[in-house]
Amino acid sequence: MYIPSDDTFFIADMIRDYKGDYALEIGIGSGYLTNILCKNFKFVIGTDIDFTSTKHSKDQLKQFNNKFLLCCNICEPINLSFDIIVSNPPYLPFDNKYSYDKKIYGGIKGVEITLNILKLFKFNLKDFGKIIFIVSSLSDNAQLEEYIILNNLNKKILAKKKLFYETLEIWEITI
Repeated sequence: MYIPSDDTFFIADMIRDYKGDYALEIGIGSGYLTNILCKNFKFVIGTDIDFTSTKHSKDQLKQFNNKFLLCCNICEPINLSFDIIVSNPPYLPFDNKYSYDKKIYGGIKGVEITLNILKLFKFNLKDFGKIIFIVSSLSDNAQLEEYIILNNLNKKILAKKKLFYETLEIWEITI
């Protein structure tokens, strides 16, 4: 389970003012961001590939009746359109120096999981919906940029945060 850290709190500050009917969080971890979404949306679905995270979040979010938590990859079994899709995906590139940790490594270039999340705009995002996620300067963000351009999507950088070894950005993607 991913314990909330600086990146979690960073994206949390960005999503507090979003409101609507349907929200999806991919990679719920501890349920921290799902908690915020449950306060601002009528119905929230949270997914995580890790069963422990899903179970923990269920306990942490028991006060909300407007949520549904699912242990799955991204949101494969869900056939619903959302106003907002939020994710603090694993975004670090994997370099084979350490054992693979699916909570922090987003693939060889660090963006493979985020690319799969971006593809949801075709099936799971309402026409005026938004996908919001974090990227790291350590990852190959040129691949993300290329995908955005090729699919005529719009990117807005909501915030930047410089750390001593990387810069984090929160991107908002719209159709």
